[in-house]
Amino acid sequence: MKGVVNKKYIFKAAILVLCLIILLGLYLLLKTLNSNLIYDGIKIDEIDVSKLTDKEALKLLKDKKDNMKKRNMKLVYNDMDFYFSYKDMGFEFLYEEAVNKAYAVGREGNIFKRLLDILIAKYKGVKIDLKFVYNKDRIVQIVAKASAEINVEAKDAEFHFNNGNIHITDEVVGKVVNEEKLINMIEENLLKANTIEIPVESKIPKVSKSLLSRINGVIGEYSTSFLGSSPGRIENIRLSAESINGKILLPGQSMSFNETTGPIREEFGYRGATVIVGGQYTSGVGGGVCQTSTTLYNALLMAGVTILERSPHSIPPKYVDLGRDAAVAENLLDLKFRNDFDFPIYIATEVKDNRVFVYVYGDTSLRDYTVKIESELIETIKAKEELIVDENLKAGEKILVQEGRDGYKVKTYRYIIKNGIVVDKEVISNDYYKEKNYIYKIGR
Repeated sequence: MKGVVNKKYIFKAAILVLCLIILLGLYLLLKTLNSNLIYDGIKIDEIDVSKLTDKEALKLLKDKKDNMKKRNMKLVYNDMDFYFSYKDMGFEFLYEEAVNKAYAVGREGNIFKRLLDILIAKYKGVKIDLKFVYNKDRIVQIVAKASAEINVEAKDAEFHFNNGNIHITDEVVGKVVNEEKLINMIEENLLKANTIEIPVESKIPKVSKSLLSRINGVIGEYSTSFLGSSPGRIENIRLSAESINGKILLPGQSMSFNETTGPIREEFGYRGATVIVGGQYTSGVGGGVCQTSTTLYNALLMAGVTILERSPHSIPPKYVDLGRDAAVAENLLDLKFRNDFDFPIYIATEVKDNRVFVYVYGDTSLRDYTVKIESELIETIKAKEELIVDENLKAGEKILVQEGRDGYKVKTYRYIIKNGIVVDKEVISNDYYKEKNYIYKIGR
């Protein structure tokens, strides 16, 4: 009996101890769940905020991190340094957001989820990222300010021609900050605060001194006489020649005579003079401009420049051989050409001694030949007579109504001559100057 009694007491004691353990566990569990401290194992960035109240964690973070806002970031380019503070960028850490996230660990969901989160934090650890904000507009302004001090506009070399003397200025290689890239570099560097090498790109000018230096002499020239022309016609020649003077064509570039001269109008100084319209001489503004275009055309032929568009006159002009004229008329006829050389060409004009001169400058070192332009008259088409009976005229009476002229078919060649020998012959154009019949009134 005594042994049975002892076993009962032992069993009761064990039950009591177990209950006490359970009660103690429940007490500790409730104490843990009701704690106002951040749970063990939780860090914000590299800072351990375990067992701290949210206010204590907030103060700790500020003590550790606020010094970053006093830092400067340095940008460098060659011997130029630029400094700006984090305050300039509106930089701020989101302390409260991080602390709230740390405090929330183990406090969300049901009791089982909470206990699981607390255990994970204690034994595996939880890291909360301390986020930050900044004002990107301020960074853009900082970058723009630095760029303004670094950027250099690219500048082409310049060709200056004065009384036959050539002077060429150096080109300027441009520099431009890659602002978008620099802004990204600053944003990625905010937590590191390393020195940043400013990304600067070179802008190479299109026209270099070495390229323009290949313009070293005349490769083609031509002149025509305007002796006996009216003052208005001479002025039109002068104005149109002046408009094309000093033009440079880089390799591959084209030029239009009409676009270069602009509208031939009285408001631009052009005067009235005899012009050819519809195969007849008449009075109009701009007479004489075709003599400039013709003179230019022949200089271009002598230089070997590629002709893209050219038209003969309806009436052969007297200042140039057949097949060598180049008529122009706004919105109708133009002289267009392209520089197919690997060097630039420069056009110079001069009006003096009753002549208009056009010079094409280029690389004379490649001109080991001479050029000859020659026109061949293929056919002369004689003007015919047309007779119109007029009952008001006496028998045998004959009155000229329309002046006639002969027509011509002409072929023009360009010869390349080396050491007195023709090494190349090229047909430049086949032209037809249409004949015009004489018209008479006659009586019966």
